[in-house]
Amino acid sequence: MADRFDVAEALAGGFPARADAWAFVRGFAAAWSTPLSPADGFTSAEVQRAEDRLGMRLPVALREAYALFGRRRDLVAQQNPLLEPDELLLDPSGELLVFRSENQGSAGWGVALADLSREDPPAALFADRLTGSSRLHFLDRLSLACVETVLSEAAMADWTEGRTCKATPEVVACLEEQFAQVALPPYPAWFEPMGQPVRWFSSSGLLLCVEPGLEGMDLVVTGRTMADVQRAVEAIPGTWPPAVPAATEAVEDREWVLPF
Repeated sequence: MADRFDVAEALAGGFPARADAWAFVRGFAAAWSTPLSPADGFTSAEVQRAEDRLGMRLPVALREAYALFGRRRDLVAQQNPLLEPDELLLDPSGELLVFRSENQGSAGWGVALADLSREDPPAALFADRLTGSSRLHFLDRLSLACVETVLSEAAMADWTEGRTCKATPEVVACLEEQFAQVALPPYPAWFEPMGQPVRWFSSSGLLLCVEPGLEGMDLVVTGRTMADVQRAVEAIPGTWPPAVPAATEAVEDREWVLPF
């Protein structure tokens, strides 16, 4: 399965229901890391304690995500973690329930309190680079935001391989010709929220992300193996800086800074 799994193919039908998002996470985990197990989720009692502490009921989608893969740090806590139930909190405006944080506290993802009664509510983004307490629409459904979390955390993980180059018009043209675009709606990058939206492409064993860079757009290539990454490097006419050895820091040793 690992050799055949293609993210764009797996998401080709879109997400008619939350179950489709969770099926994707199961498939991705099995192909890129290890299959999900019952031990990978938080218990209903743990989620209930968080709800009692907050004095509010969590959306069904968030409860399902916690139950299915909330403890899988390789999938959701490599760089910008999905908060654990006992870490959930409100943003400074008091209008968003924050469910994910940038690791240095400069951005966060949340659900408007007015939308908590919806089973799969929209997700919003707030960041230091936005004025005051303003926020941006991130994705239409929290389940989609969880899919994006899994993809973006994989791209920053120490258990995958990666290379980056400038996403010149020639590079983008090659991407669009040789790779399939992943069916995620356009969304803002937390580190450049007013810049061009993020786009994903894929092939078997490869994720390719076009995102804002220091100068223009960058292409970030993530592979299950270095051989997968090398396939992309050879296929894409970019200026590729030398490969950098992967970090070896254990995920469990990292400390997160909440957004405020």
